[in-house]
Amino acid sequence: MKHHFKQIGRDSLIYGIGGVLAKGIGFFLLPVYTRIFTPAEFGTMQMLVVLNSFLGSLLVMGMDTAQSFYFFEQKKQGQRAQARVVTSILQWRITWGSGIVLFAPLISPLLNRYLFDGQLSWEYFAIAFVGALFAQLMSQSVEVYRLLYRPWSYISITLGQGLCSAGIAIILIIGLGFGILGFFIGILSGSILAAMFGWWRIRNYLDFSGWHRQWWPRLIRFGAPLVPAALAMYVLTTSDRWFINHFNGQEALGLYAVGAMFAMLIGTAVTTFRKAWWPVAMDALQSEDGPALFRTIGRLYLGVGAAGIVFLTALSPLLVRCFTASAFHAAYPVVGVLAWYSLFYGFQLIAAGGIWKKEKTSWVPILMGTAALLNIALDAWLVPKHGAMGAALATSISFAIWNILTIIICERLWRVKYAYGILALQIIIGASACYVILEMFKKGTSLWGVALVTFVAICILGVLSVTREHFAEIANLIQTKVSKKRWAGLKVFSEK
Repeated sequence: MKHHFKQIGRDSLIYGIGGVLAKGIGFFLLPVYTRIFTPAEFGTMQMLVVLNSFLGSLLVMGMDTAQSFYFFEQKKQGQRAQARVVTSILQWRITWGSGIVLFAPLISPLLNRYLFDGQLSWEYFAIAFVGALFAQLMSQSVEVYRLLYRPWSYISITLGQGLCSAGIAIILIIGLGFGILGFFIGILSGSILAAMFGWWRIRNYLDFSGWHRQWWPRLIRFGAPLVPAALAMYVLTTSDRWFINHFNGQEALGLYAVGAMFAMLIGTAVTTFRKAWWPVAMDALQSEDGPALFRTIGRLYLGVGAAGIVFLTALSPLLVRCFTASAFHAAYPVVGVLAWYSLFYGFQLIAAGGIWKKEKTSWVPILMGTAALLNIALDAWLVPKHGAMGAALATSISFAIWNILTIIICERLWRVKYAYGILALQIIIGASACYVILEMFKKGTSLWGVALVTFVAICILGVLSVTREHFAEIANLIQTKVSKKRWAGLKVFSEK
């Protein structure tokens, strides 16, 4: 278990640096975008991003998870066997993805008419959809680095893609007046360059000696049940945008999108953890200490994550004022609420251990589909009454229910024996602190009061994150250190 913790800690640090740098690009551009685009224009851009996400869900086809699973399964067979798996998935993605991308622009007139009031030409959709395909091809190449425990290579290519995309977009938007179209041309250009470089660097894990179609049935059987899950994930992460756009308009959507970007500060930390945890989890599923590792990581992750959300909620008004134009300052209340969904999303990789252990991937679309339907129902109920805050609550609650259902099923497949009372208490304390902080901001309470609530909540969550065994180890360590100092002092005294 110590080896696993070291692996997670080392890789999390590296992924964290890369994640912070990548998100830093977005935050440095946020003051620019919020001054160039109005909230309504920013909402239009985000709605096109939401459509791109749907296309990405279809393009993935569950092959990202299949690649992770079979890459480790073929490890004993050697690098050539792993190369055949990787290449087979790449060939499938190019074939399947090209067909999807060619079909997507055919429906762009309908999308333009009903979602954008006829404001966009077909070029917007074509460039955005081709960019989605190359983003998936780039993503597969860098995922191989993650499976090889080479996080520096992973983040260098990912960061390079972000920098290229941002640089080209800024030149086109500010220098040449391309507007929203320049943003998507930048994404397309950066994804193409990163995909080419990524696959060239990982060419030892490519085998183009033929079309490895013999792998396709096996890969599809593994990945196909995950397609509905990917679509359910799309609903879980974008349903709020659809409802806000329908009931409140694109200006409200623009404000909500800005709040969501700040909430992704927690999302950055969660993504870091997920990237470091996934290969370790795959190894732990095959080891005897697997349940203990999952149990310990789950408690630590949820406690530290809840403390981070409380801290972010307390800082949200300051962050929004510092990084956005005045027209977007009203976005801060949704930041802390939306951050919970990112935390629950990350916990899913811990809760779902039994599904991967027993290869029961058919449960994934059922559980996610249930959560997605719940999300739609909550959005339909809360958004008309509470607007953006209702959408944020609906999303976070749906992700929480998804995790609860997953743990119930997975405990029957593979017993981990989580500390359910502690996990529930961590969520209750964290959510209550966030609510109190937002109410204090609403009533204009002194910042010292906000700081006190934040400090107390973080301290309690920190204590709840550590098990009795850890407390005992810490106490023994302190006692040993103190004893050594006393012994050294007595020795010096006796010598004198």
